[in-house]
Amino acid sequence: MKNKITEGLSTTYQKQTNASDAYVANTSSIENLVSTPALMTMIVEASCKMLDNLLPQQYLTVGNKLELSHINPTLVGDTITLILTVEKVDGNRILVDFVGADSNGRMCEGKYHKVIVDKNKLMENAYKRAQDLY
Repeated sequence: MKNKITEGLSTTYQKQTNASDAYVANTSSIENLVSTPALMTMIVEASCKMLDNLLPQQYLTVGNKLELSHINPTLVGDTITLILTVEKVDGNRILVDFVGADSNGRMCEGKYHKVIVDKNKLMENAYKRAQDLY
């Protein structure tokens, strides 16, 4: 399957964080901090925006491993900037390197392993697995 994803491809993604990005907890001490799950969602969204439009229409990328170091806290309301770069392409496997910063500097870094898949085959596999359970 031919695609336009190449090593060195890079994108910058920015998001001003809001209350929906905060930790859900019963302590007021962390309710104003951006959560790690929200950060992961930003990384997934940024990678899909960078990669999926470079594939034939019936294909998309899915993640199969995310290595995230959330190294500094970010207050809700601050803007997070992620820089994602395709480090390696090996057949249908893609390795994306990322770094993130807020207004105070670096706040995360890591690697995101993705795979190019056929949408229909992915859904067929999911339904088959679900049927096997019942």
